[in-house]
Amino acid sequence: MRDYETGEGLSEDDTETQLAMFAAADPIRFKDTVQNEKWRTAMDVEMEAIKQNGTWELMELPVGGKKVGVKWVNKTKFNKHGAVDKYKARLVMKGYSQQYGVDYTELFALVART
Repeated sequence: MRDYETGEGLSEDDTETQLAMFAAADPIRFKDTVQNEKWRTAMDVEMEAIKQNGTWELMELPVGGKKVGVKWVNKTKFNKHGAVDKYKARLVMKGYSQQYGVDYTELFALVART
């Protein structure tokens, strides 16, 4: 761990690659994301995957129901040489605003439970 903290033993090339990985800031605000062609393309790919997988079902909002917000999460993926591999955009629900038994009755876990 000490080598990681000090950078001891890393060549100058390794240090530059690590700095380059952190220099490219991923957009946080939707306004910044949508103005860039590479991120719009990543968003289109994500929306197409959602449609093909049938991830969500569009429904009428029941009387007294509340909408669940969504947020785009963007991440630049790098290959082992530090070059940009791809731009990844994920559309995530703000599910923390829901209450079990009131807003939903089914649970979905991404991992198996034992």
